[in-house]
Amino acid sequence: MAKSRVQEYITGAMFELLEKKDYTHITVQDLVNRAGVCRASFYRNYFTMDEVIDRFLDGVFTEAYPREAMSPANVEECIRHFFKTALKYRRQLRVLLRRGLLDRVSVAFYRQTLEQIRHLQVLNNKYQPYFFSGASAAMLCAWVENDFAESPEEMARIFMGSLRGYMELA
Repeated sequence: MAKSRVQEYITGAMFELLEKKDYTHITVQDLVNRAGVCRASFYRNYFTMDEVIDRFLDGVFTEAYPREAMSPANVEECIRHFFKTALKYRRQLRVLLRRGLLDRVSVAFYRQTLEQIRHLQVLNNKYQPYFFSGASAAMLCAWVENDFAESPEEMARIFMGSLRGYMELA
């Protein structure tokens, strides 16, 4: 079985299990049984169960922010695309919220933010990625907690309005 297919099955199984029970009660055996793969397949693809969630989130952020897509001229369009992508994964994000795992979003956001800041060559100081990723992750988490009440377009406007407010202070 192809590596990507095994990862897809394991990720799907993780979220199916999270819908039914707490993360701390899920074992690797539960995961491979649900995914229909052998234990060795799990360990060929992951070191830990945490890595399943982390890679899922990294994948969401990679889809949401294609590496070469963002430029200073199209930030708002990219932010709108991000919220549209997040909405596509609302089921999984709701499960992470319900199980108290949404804080993992901050780490994934940091990695992606750092990459985008480097790509755009706008790194002003070593704390900048923490500032932007923390605020962005908090906004996403609040949107999930509010059950995606606003549209992705509205969230992009709110995000850009917050950014503009910050930029006017500088």
